Amino acid sequence: MVNLLLLFGLIVLVLVSLLSPKNKMNSTKKKLYLLSLISTVIFALIPTIGYQVDGNGNHFFGFPAEGFVYRGGWVFTFSSLGLLFNFFLFYWFFKLLLCLWRVLTVRVKK
Repeated sequence: MVNLLLLFGLIVLVLVSLLSPKNKMNSTKKKLYLLSLISTVIFALIPTIGYQVDGNGNHFFGFPAEGFVYRGGWVFTFSSLGLLFNFFLFYWFFKLLLCLWRVLTVRVKK
């Protein structure tokens, strides 16, 4: 339970720091970070995507890397490296999509 509260606290802290007016990042980068964070949490909580069960009955959630582990009862843990990997993977994926979108829109305008 403590791990789950720590995770939600970390997510709230990241959201507050991203959305604060003191943050000098450009708005596109903020949107990419926010979209990556939301995608990481959503893909980790969808039970049909990235769902695995090992021999001990532990349930692993997350796509492409494991982010959350349900061990039975009320025991939830999370894999910080898996969540970080997923966050940066989604960030670079969305950044690549944005670059492709900009290239394609420039070619269409010409």
